[in-house]
Amino acid sequence: MVLFQGQNGQGKSNLLEAIYILAIAKSPRVSSDRELIRQQAAPEEAYAQVSATVRRGPEDLRVQLDFQAFPGDAGHSAEAAAATTVRRGIRVNGVPRRATDLVGQVTAVMFSADDLGLVYGSPTVRRRYLDILISQLDREYLRALQRYQRVVYQRNHLLRMVREGRSSAEELGFWDDELVREGSYIISERSRTVRTLSDLASPTHQELTGGGEQLELVYLPSFAIDVDGRAEAVAEAFRDSIQARSEREVAQGATLSGPHRDDLLIRVNDMEAGAFASRGQARTAVLAMRLAEAGYLARERANEPIVLLDDVLSELDTSRRAHVLERASAYEQCFITATDLEHIDDRFLSRMSILTIEDARIRPMTMAGTPEAAS
Repeated sequence: MVLFQGQNGQGKSNLLEAIYILAIAKSPRVSSDRELIRQQAAPEEAYAQVSATVRRGPEDLRVQLDFQAFPGDAGHSAEAAAATTVRRGIRVNGVPRRATDLVGQVTAVMFSADDLGLVYGSPTVRRRYLDILISQLDREYLRALQRYQRVVYQRNHLLRMVREGRSSAEELGFWDDELVREGSYIISERSRTVRTLSDLASPTHQELTGGGEQLELVYLPSFAIDVDGRAEAVAEAFRDSIQARSEREVAQGATLSGPHRDDLLIRVNDMEAGAFASRGQARTAVLAMRLAEAGYLARERANEPIVLLDDVLSELDTSRRAHVLERASAYEQCFITATDLEHIDDRFLSRMSILTIEDARIRPMTMAGTPEAAS
């Protein structure tokens, strides 16, 4: 385990975010690469690189992401940042690759203070959680997701044209077929994954709560599917849903059925966590989900995931901190950030490499807490 200690605003979270970007080719906290560019840099052309050598098996894996920002004509500050265009390049072992080729090469699980959004946030947050996990295991899933998003965009455009009388409803047939083909695969894989995650998270949650609470994860599609979530049955139900909602879709100019409308239900003691769970209960449920996610990735892949704990230990009680650290220490690589060391038991500190971060600079730290001179 590697522990990065530093006060708030020194760059600890940025470091773990950079590691996570190397695994999933995008930031875990923003929807656009443009949001990764410092606002002060927006008026000028800016360049950044995130790279690492991953030691695994007989050969090292070299991963590199380059971000080139091109300013717009909006001047300075927030307007310039909004107008900035960012071009992203990916290289694996020096060879240009697409994001779909990178995702899954290095797997990672990130625990952060924002994880409560999985319980209290919008369905978009929970769908993103599932999509990141499955994409690290199944490259075809990521491709299907990208194709599906393009189909929804094109279909919505056509729905608005039909509503305005500029196109015929018969033209929707092609896009309906594409929607069902890509969407059925996504829903089927999500459904299967959620069942497995629930089985893995439930006993972990019982350990964290001393056996006092039950956790269950349920996938909620936008239309009824059978329990097994088989792709063929999903496709049939999907097509029926499209037909039943066709008039509403034209009226609203939007696709109302499909994985972009689905959700993940988190239940604690048979009650919806988002509506009834306390913050403590929500935190424990999310910890169980993240630990299950790490276990699932380790089980399905030959290589264990990198575990990233971003400033979450201070929010846990002693027993939960010990449980999380014990589980995290079992993986080959674990990075932890903390503002101080008092929340970490000595038996774990003795097994860690400890560094300090100040003004985005990393230096070794002695166990006495005095930073050593950087080499």
